[in-house]
Amino acid sequence: MIIRSTPTNGETKPSTSPRAVGRWKIAVVIIAIVVIAVFSEVLSYYFPSESPGAPYLVTIKMPNGSAANQSLTFSPATVTVVLGVNNTVQWFNLDHAAHSVVFTQVPAGSNITTASLSSQTSPGIIYDNYYGPILLPAPGTYKYYDALHQWMTATIIVES
Repeated sequence: MIIRSTPTNGETKPSTSPRAVGRWKIAVVIIAIVVIAVFSEVLSYYFPSESPGAPYLVTIKMPNGSAANQSLTFSPATVTVVLGVNNTVQWFNLDHAAHSVVFTQVPAGSNITTASLSSQTSPGIIYDNYYGPILLPAPGTYKYYDALHQWMTATIIVES
């Protein structure tokens, strides 16, 4: 025996056609995409990428343990950048010891002197943080070393 209910007083039976179900699924997918897009924008605002990530910024690291290990130096030890594209450099000290960056060679026309970079707390010394960014304004070879750990040497080549 089959019992069927019939609408009364002008009521309509809910639609269960395949088209209505398909439209419902499409609406849910669109809402999910919008929610994900908004959520990712909020996350990127509160948690920006560490980037050393912008394409125009080059990061050079002082590895952990480099103050005690003479086989460790700036990483990378040689960097080639392009003038006007990625010739802005910053240094990150990942070691627990202080380091420094002293230029020994800079190209003619550069406003960088053969002198120490410094943090705001102590001239010439970079503690457990970073220094920079600085713009290397002229093409040529920039050589530098760590005055506190003189085996740490590196080169930056700026091409035009």
